[in-house]
Amino acid sequence: MLFLDMVRPLSLADGSLIHRYELVSNLARLDNEIHIFTVGKTSISNMTNVHSHYVPPGNFLSLTVNYFKSSIRLLGSETFDVLYTRNPNFGFLAGLFCKSRCKIVVYELNGIPEDEKNLFREKSEENKFLQSEIRSKFSNQYFSAHARLKLFILKKALGFSDRIIAVTPGIKANLEKSYNIPGEKIVVVSNGANTFLFRPLEQETCRRELGLDLKITFICFVGNLAPWQGVEYLLKAAPYILSKSPECHFLIVGDGAMKNDLMKLSRELGVEDRFTFTGVIAYDRVPLYVNASDICTAPFIFARNAKIGLSPLKLYEYMACGKPVVASNISGVSDVLEASGGGIPVFPENPGALAEGIFKLLEDPGLRMKLGSKGLSYVTENYSWYSVAKKVNEVCKSAFEAEK
Repeated sequence: MLFLDMVRPLSLADGSLIHRYELVSNLARLDNEIHIFTVGKTSISNMTNVHSHYVPPGNFLSLTVNYFKSSIRLLGSETFDVLYTRNPNFGFLAGLFCKSRCKIVVYELNGIPEDEKNLFREKSEENKFLQSEIRSKFSNQYFSAHARLKLFILKKALGFSDRIIAVTPGIKANLEKSYNIPGEKIVVVSNGANTFLFRPLEQETCRRELGLDLKITFICFVGNLAPWQGVEYLLKAAPYILSKSPECHFLIVGDGAMKNDLMKLSRELGVEDRFTFTGVIAYDRVPLYVNASDICTAPFIFARNAKIGLSPLKLYEYMACGKPVVASNISGVSDVLEASGGGIPVFPENPGALAEGIFKLLEDPGLRMKLGSKGLSYVTENYSWYSVAKKVNEVCKSAFEAEK
């Protein structure tokens, strides 16, 4: 299998890198021979059946060119059963030039680019706390001829693919309706959690290692600080929560385009001293923050998320650590909460509803333990990355068999 995509050393700043890392490492556990392209050394580079091809770091254009040059050199000497990518540029170029050397092309899609573009535009126009540099960045990147070209390339990449893996049913439905892609070509495979890394750890030990107070209650958010995450609603809920539980502290674990604006909002709301913004945290240390916490949150907004649904890594990782979750009542999130019994769904973009859900858990330690236990059992059984990799492996095998 040729994994034609970028596999970097892990950081929390990009959840997509976690997905790639986990998928590659678990596909390798299933005895696949895998070639990857990487801009740095990763632990999967040490696996005997994973072959890494180093590409010098650079900007988006130079990386794309260098990756393609490397792949052409590799394909000149070997033939692969499957080419797997989630990068539209690589999928497009592979469809044009690599089909004779790769029997099957599998494309993975985790979102709809038009929705992300529109969301950044709306946020830049409507949210006063978005910095001008972010407005400039995304107005230039997404609202230009370059953005339309990227969309054209994506559609071509999808068309060239023999199979498409969508992480939610909503993405599949959108591809069928808006892109006219046959439903039988699309398979839904959800995201997962590394249940070896994300597992229950002793809370006091984790707090001591992180230098956190042993006596107060911690409420945690983990993830990329992007507009669709809805972290601003957690900040707006904080004054309500602190009015009833003044000892609470909030951990915002991650980085992203909105970090500075969220920190500014915390100052405007007068809750700056009750929030810790950690910035980028190494992937293998994230479980320490989750396990140090009492309650975990996922306050996703309507836009983008409600249309295509979600398969959020953070939700599975919270539950894999045995933590109760308060999360937005939208497709893909509420379904998991209902099926698992591992958390409380609340109305999205509503600080009052979010605060009430969190406070319900704050005042009932027994309920926190009960929900955490249910979520742990459910995720361990249904959403490990190993189980996800097995499903992807079956998609690749079935596509390969169909082409014989």
